[in-house]
Amino acid sequence: MGQSVGSSLADRNSVTYFESTNTAKSSQVKLTDNYRVRIIGIAVITALRFGFYSSEMLAGTVPFSWEGVRDNFIFTFISAILMWEVSRAVVVYFHKISPISKSSDWRFLVEALYLLAANGLLYALTMALYFYLDFEAHPPYVFILFGFLDRFLYGILIGGFYELLFLVKAWNTATQEAEQLKKVNLLVQLESLKNQVKPHFLFNSLNTLTGLVETDPDRAVKFIAELSKVYRYLLQSNEKELIGLSQELQFTEAYFFLLQTRFGTGISLDVRVDESAQQLQIPPLTLQILVENAVKHNQVSVRKPLRVEIRSEEKWLVVENNFQPKRQAAPSNGMGLNNITTKYRLLNQPQVQIFNDETNFTVKVPLLTPLPA
Repeated sequence: MGQSVGSSLADRNSVTYFESTNTAKSSQVKLTDNYRVRIIGIAVITALRFGFYSSEMLAGTVPFSWEGVRDNFIFTFISAILMWEVSRAVVVYFHKISPISKSSDWRFLVEALYLLAANGLLYALTMALYFYLDFEAHPPYVFILFGFLDRFLYGILIGGFYELLFLVKAWNTATQEAEQLKKVNLLVQLESLKNQVKPHFLFNSLNTLTGLVETDPDRAVKFIAELSKVYRYLLQSNEKELIGLSQELQFTEAYFFLLQTRFGTGISLDVRVDESAQQLQIPPLTLQILVENAVKHNQVSVRKPLRVEIRSEEKWLVVENNFQPKRQAAPSNGMGLNNITTKYRLLNQPQVQIFNDETNFTVKVPLLTPLPA
């Protein structure tokens, strides 16, 4: 996960994010523009209304005539098309201005009022056309009132049908993303554990510990204690999607102690995080990946010290280090930064920001508000 490829990783994950967003939008378009759904829905509405309006004729209370059946069917069919398309347009409009992820009770109430107004206007135009074609028609007011309620109820039925489709689609999407997030969590945990327990890390840690036991027993005891904290945190955070920033910082300090024991004054860590920010949350092992990223791909020595800074900026956490790449850097697969950006995307959070210039490498990750218990 080389820092030299930070910008390309940011671009790649930006593309992935917008592809995911566009996919979600296109799925909504498919739901509302699906002609099969519209044809079946219009057919069902037509059958219901045709049966209702033809009940008197079929019961024999009104003289039967094929001309009457034809006119009745044409009227109900055209009405069903208009009601369906008008109600569908209202639902599409509301999903454009207020996605289902931000829906509230007030939103559905306002949508119902819009359906009432749209279908009421449609009914008024229908009645105006009816009176225009038949000047002598004088239907009772009760008939007009029930006709209005009929249109509104069918509009609610159609709108509710589309909202149900959106809810089912959103539930399926959320379930799939939850599964993806679990897989990403597992990848991050396995990658971190692999990086920590790989032979050269253990060799370096034991070699450092051996030297301390001979020269500074007290510091050796401290080294063992911090090493145990590192592994304990790795095991405890295995099944968590988010963890408190204060806990992540405590782990990072323990991890950094191991690095500083090895590199001495060749590396330094400056933490400046507000107390309020420490109450927020972050995906576990995010800081470990970023600090390890800095050590892995930069020169670390007394002559060229590596300075790592962790600071808070409102609801963002900034991890920055001076950029001094190794002359013979190890090949990078970008796994670390890619995992971090993917986890934030699956959590539907703001995108991770990555900046790289000639002097500094900077990563900004969002801090997340804990959900109420």
